[in-house]
Amino acid sequence: MKWERRTTIIVLAVFIASLIGSVVFSFWTVYFDGYSAQSLGKSAYVVQPYVELAYILISLFVVTAAMLFLIKRNMSKTIIGFFAFVSFFVLTEFFAIIMFAFGGDYIAPYVGLPAIIASALIVLYYFKYAGQFMRNLINVIIFITIASVLAIALGPIPSLILIGAIAVYDYVSVFITKHMLTLARGLLKDKGFLADITFMSKAKKSARAMLGGGDIVFPAILIDSMFLWYSALEGTLMIIAAVLGLSLILFLGKRGKAYPAMAVIGPMQILFFAVYSLVTFI
Repeated sequence: MKWERRTTIIVLAVFIASLIGSVVFSFWTVYFDGYSAQSLGKSAYVVQPYVELAYILISLFVVTAAMLFLIKRNMSKTIIGFFAFVSFFVLTEFFAIIMFAFGGDYIAPYVGLPAIIASALIVLYYFKYAGQFMRNLINVIIFITIASVLAIALGPIPSLILIGAIAVYDYVSVFITKHMLTLARGLLKDKGFLADITFMSKAKKSARAMLGGGDIVFPAILIDSMFLWYSALEGTLMIIAAVLGLSLILFLGKRGKAYPAMAVIGPMQILFFAVYSLVTFI
């Protein structure tokens, strides 16, 4: 979308910070959390990661269908309840990983209850009192936690497949079936909890730019897996590709029109990886 320069810069800055934050949290999780270290030891080419990939894709379709059903029935309380549950579950994982890192095996038996209490308080604040800035911040924490955990479970090749599938799905859902637009409008009625990062324009208080949660989570999954399994070079290339893809939309898109960001970011990441693989092979 064409947008005021300040807002565009903020969108890109938050996007880049989220991707880098996801990488940091992935390494934090792997090197400080026992079960994740064991997960990383599994090959990315055995059957299990592809089973995880199938679960993720099926879950996405099921949740999307369920949300559309609830939106058409105007079941706002059920939608908010679902988001509250997901937020609580992910934040509990986040706090457990953070606390385990400081205490290790000595604190492991005692991590659960403090993590649950902290998550419950954050969720209560998020849905009852938080303004847009704090909701954005909490959303970023939730998104990078999801991305890190899924990257560890999948590995590079399944992550590439996931990115490709989501890119196609994003394009179809926005430009052909258009059900993603229906979903976005419905979620906005409930303040878009957990659905996106929202940036308000100072020039027009009623105008806003939105970056979907999936537009952060899915590129971050591939980036994290590249850093964890390969090297900083491959991971950095994936960051550059993701930022370039989003920049094309921000600078070339029309204001007020919705664009499927993953339909550009995904192919850009795959292209960068393909070119890099070809160059290194030659």
